[in-house]
Amino acid sequence: MARDKDGWEYVDGAARWAPTVEVQMANILGGLYGDEYEERKRELEALVRAARRDAAEEVEAWARTFPDTPLGRSIAAVVSEGASKLYPTYPKEVDGE
Repeated sequence: MARDKDGWEYVDGAARWAPTVEVQMANILGGLYGDEYEERKRELEALVRAARRDAAEEVEAWARTFPDTPLGRSIAAVVSEGASKLYPTYPKEVDGE
């Protein structure tokens, strides 16, 4: 079992449902076609971007709590770099959409 294949992983000897975003989106979108598929996919992608942005902002806020010392600033810089990896990329807006 692998999260990126079927959504399952083993933790402490027990199976746990923990799908990747791609696996879960495929499960939700399965059976939808055409405009319904495209609309639902756009909604889900917007939700994923919102969740990633919320997570990045929470990590950034945590980085600001480190002490203002050389070590604290170094740790905060690494944490901030990690948060920047979480920020989503937004699609270009197209006229009429």
